[in-house]
Amino acid sequence: MGLFLLQNKKHIIIVGAGYAGLHAARKLSSSLSKDTSITLIDKNEVHVRLSEIYEVAVNRVEPRLVATPIKKYVKRTSFLKGEVKKIDFIQRKVSTDTDILNYDYLILAVGSEPEFFKIPGTREHSFPLWNLEDAKRIKDHIEGMFVSAQEEQDAGKIRELLNFVVCCGGLTGIEVAGEMAEWFVALSRKYNISKDQVNLILVEALADILPTFRPSLVDKSKRILRLKGVQIMVNSPITRVSPNYVELKSGEKLMTRTSIWAAGICANRIIDSLGLKTFGRNRIGVNKYLQVTDHPEVYAIGDCAYFTTDDGTPLPQFVEAALQTADCAVHNIIAEIKGKSKKEYRPKIHGTVVSIGSKYAVADIVGLPFIGGLTFSGFLAMLLKHLFNIYYVIRDLGDVGLAFEYIYSRVLSNRR
Repeated sequence: MGLFLLQNKKHIIIVGAGYAGLHAARKLSSSLSKDTSITLIDKNEVHVRLSEIYEVAVNRVEPRLVATPIKKYVKRTSFLKGEVKKIDFIQRKVSTDTDILNYDYLILAVGSEPEFFKIPGTREHSFPLWNLEDAKRIKDHIEGMFVSAQEEQDAGKIRELLNFVVCCGGLTGIEVAGEMAEWFVALSRKYNISKDQVNLILVEALADILPTFRPSLVDKSKRILRLKGVQIMVNSPITRVSPNYVELKSGEKLMTRTSIWAAGICANRIIDSLGLKTFGRNRIGVNKYLQVTDHPEVYAIGDCAYFTTDDGTPLPQFVEAALQTADCAVHNIIAEIKGKSKKEYRPKIHGTVVSIGSKYAVADIVGLPFIGGLTFSGFLAMLLKHLFNIYYVIRDLGDVGLAFEYIYSRVLSNRR
């Protein structure tokens, strides 16, 4: 059954309840009068903080600590659990698997998904890390490899079982590798396996890991990873993934039954069916106000929006960018409703923090007043990352209780 609206009552639909979509819904509901209705659509019932799911994959935290019910965080907003099947931009209708809804304004916050670059076997045989189910699957699989190795007698098969390959030395790959190295210590002890039998290999196609970071931080990151026992292979593009090996462009085969894929993302494939102009890995083209090309009543925000900065580079697919684009789109919709002027989106990305295990991180901070940029490493950078995550939980979700749980689970307790 569709949603019936009062005449002249504006209706705003938001598709996607990730960082950008949920933030937009909360901001709209707190800023608009009862003359406007808001519907948030997502195929899941929980909001997953994707920047933290690697912690589930490596047994750092329980799944409930990175995924919380969407309904808990939306007020004056109708939440519809469903999958969008079609959008009619002419009639301004969104069709889900259960409803057909009319809209005056539409915000597309459909996010992104793993990019496999058409490399044979990656989609079928690797372990992508892009949602909570992926994280649970990886956690169970890794521990399963130790269980199997404990029972196996064949030396060659044991080597395959205890060789682990992390594909890509970007942000996610580094965080996964750092935490895996620490977890392997506990798993080796639990299953009475020598640490020397366990190998963790980080494979990067480019000349170095963390390509957007300053060289000094890259060097520190490599040093910490190697101290944790991680083997780093750069200039090593992957050409095939099979159930028991990863093949490199050089022809070398890394024998493994675990290849974790963290080698890039593209916009959600739902965009393929929308008929919109797309750029750069399927992202929706938007103007300076974040309006979709040819459809000024439609806005695209977060990872699925293709916005170029002043120097012509695409907006990075970071949490900070997702929240900022949501703020701008909400401002412009409210401005239109109230007959005021819209504002251009001006990105202000303040840098990146990447953790390498539970106690060490590197931070590349930019755009600071009077200073420009700073770099941090070690405990201070790790503290900064925790503060960023806690700030999001308190400011954007308004969940003080979850903030205390975050502190306990990441800082005070040791799940392993």
